[in-house]
Amino acid sequence: MLWLLVAGTLAATMDAPASGDLTAALAREAEGDSAGALEAVEAVVRAWPAQPLPRVEAARLLLKLGQDLDRVETYLDVAAALAPENPRVHYLRGLLWEERGQPLRAAHSYELAVMYRTSYEDARFRLAGLWASLGDWLKAELHYRFLSRSHPEWAQVRLQLARVLEEQGRVEDAERELTLLHGEQPGNALVVRQLAGFYERTGRPRLASKLRASLEPPAPPKKMRPLRPSRR
Repeated sequence: MLWLLVAGTLAATMDAPASGDLTAALAREAEGDSAGALEAVEAVVRAWPAQPLPRVEAARLLLKLGQDLDRVETYLDVAAALAPENPRVHYLRGLLWEERGQPLRAAHSYELAVMYRTSYEDARFRLAGLWASLGDWLKAELHYRFLSRSHPEWAQVRLQLARVLEEQGRVEDAERELTLLHGEQPGNALVVRQLAGFYERTGRPRLASKLRASLEPPAPPKKMRPLRPSRR
């Protein structure tokens, strides 16, 4: 049935693009009215059925509002037929499969998203997390390492990279990543706790205690006792 729906959209009006109408519709979301934005975007879909972008935005808003996953799937199926290399279509499909509790299908959708746009960081981060949750540590490492090189300041990504390295039994590599990150962000409490936990797991409780102590606030200075007046 999908090919009939696509054929119908391609046979429909294909005059001017819907960008202006879509911008006006999405302005309602910016004003805090996501439900109104969805209604307006779906009106754009009906007015410009051969345009994939309104369908993508409608699917995104439905996911945001937690509504009608079947309708989301229909919008994305048609958008994929109209624009098969659009990375956002595959990213939203990944979100849809996650909502449906199918992490492997979600991961495959995110893989397509980053294939078509290697800089798609949201898709890559979710992809890395999914592969980690599925126990595929090598694939998780691939994507966390890509992100850590692009954004070395993202502590959460590098902590996850250290975790997947440790899960592979590469303890020295994990320690190297953690200590390097701690050297760059010594005041990051999350980094300190993760490194301390690593030291505890690897049999170095003294180092762990020393790190945890660095998180404690300094003791208040002792008050000096007032000097007694001189008797001279």
